[in-house]
Amino acid sequence: MKRAFLSRLFAAVAGLAFGLAGAELSFGTLRPAPTAAETVLYSIEVRDDQGALLASPMLVAEEGQKLHLNLSRLGRSSRDFGPHSEPGLNMSLDLDPQSTGGENLCLGYKLSLDDGVAHQGSIGVSYGEPRSVRLGRAGESLHVEFVVARARSKAFDRILRARRRPAA
Repeated sequence: MKRAFLSRLFAAVAGLAFGLAGAELSFGTLRPAPTAAETVLYSIEVRDDQGALLASPMLVAEEGQKLHLNLSRLGRSSRDFGPHSEPGLNMSLDLDPQSTGGENLCLGYKLSLDDGVAHQGSIGVSYGEPRSVRLGRAGESLHVEFVVARARSKAFDRILRARRRPAA
């Protein structure tokens, strides 16, 4: 009797499994596919009062992922970091993107340069559109520009093309 019950139970479970598998093969998936996070490019430019470029990192991450960058150029020549890099710069940058719906983000940032003073805040950005903020720094100010672009978008291609072109 126990053996008959177990064989019926096994047959019922096997029938259910084969029925679900057959339904998925016939009608497509019954479960929603896991959504893969979009790849996002962050292009940042930090300039001083005179407009000189201090740093211009590009970061790649998954959409919504927090980022941290430590950049230390102490004692190295500018040719080690590219023709437009400032030698002797130490920079720490944290980004915390939060979706606000559609093509808009609230981008939290925390930026520290050589003087160790942390500038933090948040800025609303739209994918592909440059946004900038002015930060005070020990008697002078910094101009920071953010551009966020999804991979395989026109803005993504535009950022990469601009970085390949030599600056005048």
